[in-house]
Amino acid sequence: MDIAIIWNARECRGDWTIVSGDLVLDNPLRSAVMVSIFTDRVAPEQPSPADSAVAIQAPGNAAMSGLNDRRGWWGDAYEQDKLPIGSRLWQLRRAIKAGEQAVLLELKDILKECLQWLIDDGVATSISIRTAWSAVSPNTAEFAVSVYEPGAATPQTFLFSWAWEGL
Repeated sequence: MDIAIIWNARECRGDWTIVSGDLVLDNPLRSAVMVSIFTDRVAPEQPSPADSAVAIQAPGNAAMSGLNDRRGWWGDAYEQDKLPIGSRLWQLRRAIKAGEQAVLLELKDILKECLQWLIDDGVATSISIRTAWSAVSPNTAEFAVSVYEPGAATPQTFLFSWAWEGL
């Protein structure tokens, strides 16, 4: 078991919970997926063509109001041979909803990128990701992450949603 991360959708953050003086425990795979998705990964110095298609720009660009924060976990600076921890989901907060699919495709790419370590480290044999716009809220994307573990007959599937202010 692993420490449970309880997601607070209203505040868009996860936290640990204590019940009867003990930390609440949860499925370790779910915790790993949540940390991978909802921890801010360092942004690349230059956006990819897919990033640019949804208006994700390089940190420090004047169009981003002078912000130059690439975020990321400070410990990544010491791990030169490993991929950074977390996802670039935070960069989508400024994404422009151009058509129905561009942001969803970028979201899927970001999720694949942040979960790749599960395959590289042998935790999973494959990962399947589905993304869709919410039928209830047009500025909310819903996504399902199915993780196929070695030797398991069926995947573990985790459901999430993420809302944007600027879409």
